Amino acid sequence: MFGTDYGRLRRVVGRISDWREWCEVWTAEGDELFRKAEKALTEGSRGIARALFHEAVACYHAGQHIFFIDSRQKESTQAKARESYAQAICLYNEAEKPVRVDIPYRGVSIPGYLRRADTEGRPLIIFVNGMDNIKEAEGHHFGSVFNRQGFNFFTFDGPGQGEMWSSLKFDARNYHTAVSAVIDWFEQQPASGIDLGRIGLVGFSLGGYLAPEAAARDPRVKCTAGNSGLVYIGGIQGLKQLNPIWQRGVTYMTGCATLEEALPQFNYDIEDAPVLRSPLLFFHAGRDEVMPEPKTHADKMMNWAKGDATLKYNEDAEHCTMNYLDEVFPEILDWFEMHLRK
Repeated sequence: MFGTDYGRLRRVVGRISDWREWCEVWTAEGDELFRKAEKALTEGSRGIARALFHEAVACYHAGQHIFFIDSRQKESTQAKARESYAQAICLYNEAEKPVRVDIPYRGVSIPGYLRRADTEGRPLIIFVNGMDNIKEAEGHHFGSVFNRQGFNFFTFDGPGQGEMWSSLKFDARNYHTAVSAVIDWFEQQPASGIDLGRIGLVGFSLGGYLAPEAAARDPRVKCTAGNSGLVYIGGIQGLKQLNPIWQRGVTYMTGCATLEEALPQFNYDIEDAPVLRSPLLFFHAGRDEVMPEPKTHADKMMNWAKGDATLKYNEDAEHCTMNYLDEVFPEILDWFEMHLRK
């Protein structure tokens, strides 16, 4: 999901004997790739340099992802991922280059990247991040998948996520307004060849809740695909039942010291949102290690959605159906083609 080469993943993990070394070792791998990319660039090998810069992004993200035990390391390494990504996209031709966008929102900016389809009049897919995703890693990888299928694709860091974490922390009660602000921005731009009458949302992990919830509140979204959404919390007891790593994620994302302090910003229930009337494709995983009783989340989502709702529940799948993405992605792409057809 990060774009990491499997062989490199095995080599790096093999060098790590303790979780506390995780970020440091992956960062060193990213640094080495970044140096190789710079060398390739000085030698005129732009294609090699671009690939290595992207691989460095994947390593930096793998290192900082859910490394909540040391925020200093996490933030420093994530900044390196952004720097390497900026270097990589400078090496695209203009037609393929991800375009940086900064959208005004509540006195700060929502940072994102737009991947344009090669044909005018195609739909727009907006990717809603999970708890600790970043637009330069999963957002780029997913964008490539959707872009190859001919979709316009926009990925962004929302409040409490990635680059935006430093300027605005997460609050589940308001996140949908950030998604609507993104759509507002697109509507305010000069004619661009993007069909804004056909907008779809896709979200994985926490985004699997945030995307359908935002779609329910904004009728401009025509359909949504969600994967492994944590669709309700259940108060402080619910937070304490989360995997301990993700409990740290809750406090980090909200900028709070304790779960009790974070509760107002991270206590929600999909059934408290307006019902979803537009089509929904929802994946969930029986072996999800992030949340307790994943089937109850899947059932609750299906009970809430009142439009054309399809549940794909795989008892053998892990969080975000990561061990079945070779089947899941084609299904999502075909589903969007069908539901965003003119």
